[in-house]
Amino acid sequence: MQRPDPIALIAELSQALALSLDLGATLRLAIGRIVDALDVEAVSVFMIDPEAEVLRCLAAHGPVDIVGMSLPVDQGIVGRTFQTRQCQMVDDTAEDPDFTGAIDAVTGFRTRSMISTPLLTAQGAIGVLQAVNKRGWQRFDLEDRDLLRALASPLALAAANAFMARSLMEQTRIRRELELARRMQRSLLPKRRRGDFPILALHRPAREISGDFYEYFDLPDGRIAFAMGDVAGKGLDAAFLMVRCASLLRWTGKEGLPPSAWLARVNRELCESMQGGSFVCAVAGLFDPETQEVHWSNAGLPSLIRIDADRQVQQFRAEGPPLGILADMDFPEQRCHLRHASLYLFSDGVTDARDADGNMLGVDGAVTMIRNQQGIQRPQSRLRRIASELRRLQLSDDTTLMLIEGS
Repeated sequence: MQRPDPIALIAELSQALALSLDLGATLRLAIGRIVDALDVEAVSVFMIDPEAEVLRCLAAHGPVDIVGMSLPVDQGIVGRTFQTRQCQMVDDTAEDPDFTGAIDAVTGFRTRSMISTPLLTAQGAIGVLQAVNKRGWQRFDLEDRDLLRALASPLALAAANAFMARSLMEQTRIRRELELARRMQRSLLPKRRRGDFPILALHRPAREISGDFYEYFDLPDGRIAFAMGDVAGKGLDAAFLMVRCASLLRWTGKEGLPPSAWLARVNRELCESMQGGSFVCAVAGLFDPETQEVHWSNAGLPSLIRIDADRQVQQFRAEGPPLGILADMDFPEQRCHLRHASLYLFSDGVTDARDADGNMLGVDGAVTMIRNQQGIQRPQSRLRRIASELRRLQLSDDTTLMLIEGS
């Protein structure tokens, strides 16, 4: 059989691979041409699956279909080719100690000889191109080896480009989903009130989406309900749990329940639907502008901080467990008066913030930071100053802070 012009074949396959949008179809066409060019019984392409640590057959041409079959990355002649990044030419597989015959055992095909060459990119090997059994029981020669090595280059380039394109498409899809989740989360946050409304809040997501939330709204009797939460975990799962929990807190709170009953009901609802290992730290409470009394229940958030006009500090530690762990839990209520005083609530994104030396702020550091700004009369200006102080720190988690200002 007359050998094809190797340069013409390489040019033909390079062009076909460069123009194709379907890597699988192009690989099948390419290995069909390689079968004819080398006059072999079969050709296959194995690509690395890094998560499973196997080489999986992506395309094959021959008497048996092995597409989808996999080989351990560190076993067999194909594994040796991948590991060493060196072309392997084997005249008699029976005499090669690395030959396992794993695929032959499944398909009934007999592999007598082979050439395997790695598919190499700048980042390393991504797969193996293999030709099996020279027809007529002939032996592979150096020209066969060199031709297969030359043809492996455009195949590797095409595969790498296809994986990159697929990765970019996946990243685009994820960005769209994150943007949708971010918009949905923003829609749940209350609109900022103008004038002398006594509750202010700031929220700084650590990433595109957040596991923190806050809420406040008026009740028919003149009181103001408020809530804050911090969902354990990160990513889309935490974001969607945040949406569910924020919605539950809002609509349950509209009934004007005492904070203990408010959190107890939300906790039961969450326990019915949440997966094991998830939980939510939250505070829910009521503020009466007429009496200046505020009472709340704290389910696992950091201490609430009351600072009066003389900058005297009271800390109220959480007395309830996080939500979503056990259905029948109590959430004791705490209370104080805010005549000439302020009450601060914050998520652990504040206490976990670190300075330039890596030291964690902690509750005491948060108290000091807030107390230092208490001399600023206007609560809006005070909250902006606290936000400015936080921006100077390294924030590794979602950060939410709420201020309830007495009069």
